[in-house]
Amino acid sequence: MTVVTLRPAVRHDHAAGEPPAPIVTLHKTLAALNPADRHDDRGRDDALQAILNAHAVLAGSFRDTLDTAIQPTSWTGYPPPGSDAPRSYSACAVTHLGSADGMRGWWLHYTRRHDQFGDPLHNLTLIAPCACGTYLHADIPHEDALIEMLNELDTPPGAPVSCDHRLRIRTASCADQDHDSFEPPF
Repeated sequence: MTVVTLRPAVRHDHAAGEPPAPIVTLHKTLAALNPADRHDDRGRDDALQAILNAHAVLAGSFRDTLDTAIQPTSWTGYPPPGSDAPRSYSACAVTHLGSADGMRGWWLHYTRRHDQFGDPLHNLTLIAPCACGTYLHADIPHEDALIEMLNELDTPPGAPVSCDHRLRIRTASCADQDHDSFEPPF
């Protein structure tokens, strides 16, 4: 039997020029860690992961539409809400799709949730300005639903949608019929 040593064995009598034992280094590192900084880093990591997931969903499932129009660098990631928020919230990413009036624009929102079995669900939501000053939103389950929805619109690209127009998606849709938001979504 051959034994391969990757580093010299640790001696119990630590000499002045030698590095300390790993357990000593670990304890020093832990003493220097700030839990608030670690939480901020984790939030940034989650936001970055949301951006990467959003781009991967577009490249994989919307390659003929959204992937051709949206640059990977246009996404902005947001960490999940603080520890007092429900566990169902996760990091998200959004990108601005444009505006006809330069003020109120269309947005694409991405988030990853989990179904009742714990499997991840990638959720894309199109957020459009309404002519009354609020916003409508509709889930986009797949590329065909996006194509159908955009073909139904009778407004110029980036223009607000009229209040009586419902964004109709033939599969499960979550259109905001209450018009309860008065501010830009992001």
